[in-house]
Amino acid sequence: MTALLERTLPAVTVTRRRGWPAPVLIGVLAAVVSVAGSWVPSVWYDEAATVVSATRSWGALGREVQHVDLVHVTFYALMHVWFDLVGYSPFTLRLPSAIAVGAAVGLTVVLGRALAGRRVGVLAGVFTALLPRVTWMGEEGRSFAFGMLLAVAGTLLLVVAARRTRAAARSWPWWVGYVAVSALGGAVFLYLVLVTVGHGVTVALPLLRRSTRTRAALRAAGCWAGAAVVVLGALLPFARATSSQSGQIDWIRHVSAHTLEEVLVTQFSYENTGFAVLMCILAVGGALFALHHAPGRRLLAVVLPWVGVPTIGLVAVSLVTNPLYSPRYVSFAAPTAALCMAVAVDALQRRAAISSRRAAGATTVLAVAVAAALSAPSWVAQRTVTAKDDSAWNAVAALVHRERAREPAGTVDAVVFGPLERHPKATSRIIEETYPKAFAGARDPLLVTPAGGGDALWDTQRPLSDIGGAVAGDDAVWLLTAVSPDERATVTASLAAAGYHVDRTWTVARTRVVRYLR
Repeated sequence: MTALLERTLPAVTVTRRRGWPAPVLIGVLAAVVSVAGSWVPSVWYDEAATVVSATRSWGALGREVQHVDLVHVTFYALMHVWFDLVGYSPFTLRLPSAIAVGAAVGLTVVLGRALAGRRVGVLAGVFTALLPRVTWMGEEGRSFAFGMLLAVAGTLLLVVAARRTRAAARSWPWWVGYVAVSALGGAVFLYLVLVTVGHGVTVALPLLRRSTRTRAALRAAGCWAGAAVVVLGALLPFARATSSQSGQIDWIRHVSAHTLEEVLVTQFSYENTGFAVLMCILAVGGALFALHHAPGRRLLAVVLPWVGVPTIGLVAVSLVTNPLYSPRYVSFAAPTAALCMAVAVDALQRRAAISSRRAAGATTVLAVAVAAALSAPSWVAQRTVTAKDDSAWNAVAALVHRERAREPAGTVDAVVFGPLERHPKATSRIIEETYPKAFAGARDPLLVTPAGGGDALWDTQRPLSDIGGAVAGDDAVWLLTAVSPDERATVTASLAAAGYHVDRTWTVARTRVVRYLR
């Protein structure tokens, strides 16, 4: 297998002739698919971290990352600039991810075309857009979509730079671009350095056999090595600094039997087993077919290290040290599955074309239709109110806003924020921070330091038992608290001493809302 891969590397080409319509159109379609309905799900804990970090002052952000989330500082800085331009809302929080998905899909079309032909490129772009993991990251206000974009861009730059180097053409601008994109990728998400390592495997393959160990191959490998030294050298201080905050990922489970399912299903198909079966059948079939055809071998030489080094590397390290592997942390390799799927469908289409062109076209349409049908339930489920960690904070905020609007003019409200289920480091004040309009004008009597006012990621407040002595002249007191742990008894007892009683209680997903009146 290695020999087959090696012989194909020098032949990579990039098609330029009228090549822009397909990448642009498919990329735009992918962005539309991602952004559609992205405003429906409630913001959740991880996205709230983006909001409270990227909306605080630059100085406060600098103080925060000295204690927590340094690994996300580049992403937070980018989102800070974005919010300065357009303001914050759940839609603007997620819009950059949808745009990044569209750009990544467009570049996947270009990459697939460069490696295995126009039809493979188009199919790879379509399959990438349909992957449930991609439809998820396209409406997630975190850095995953940016990571995928930078991984595809870096890989494409490597392919072009290595080809031009082997051809003794002017290649240094491409290597400079490769260094810049790879370094930015590692700064946005540190695990992307594993993609750079995977690229080293790709350029090293021709050096494993004497027959392909040419001066041209050595030049390409040497250029990559120089570029990698610059990238890794630039990121090493950053990696050392972030290692002191490694306790942030102590939630990752140890490697066990569930890890196989995470790799085969969750990593690229999210929670969609049906799509995972289709993906695995086509991807494995595509890889096997590719071994017997030069374009496919070119593609495998790039794709397999791109997905294999990060996945196998993280799982292997997790076996001997602290757990590092999480399926979403390798989501930047999602296009590799789509590229292999595209090779399989292209092969089926070629076989069908022997019979008739109509049969060939029907084969492609059927494959895409089945993939779309299997992906659709995930897309729909990802765009429900409680899709993200069952949070439903937007529904809670809507309830509070609606009930406060019914209050008599001049009503003075106070809000008390209890714990947040599953996330003990934050309080339910996170709902106000992500949906502030519902709480405009209300007092927050227990707040000590708001998020952004100190060095921590989240706010600090006085104990809930202090609320009785903190309300003075408030007509209504609102409690937002987790279903579990349930702190209603503590607040109710403290407010009862101050003359308040429970007026009404609502339960919305994992949050309870209680209104107290005098």
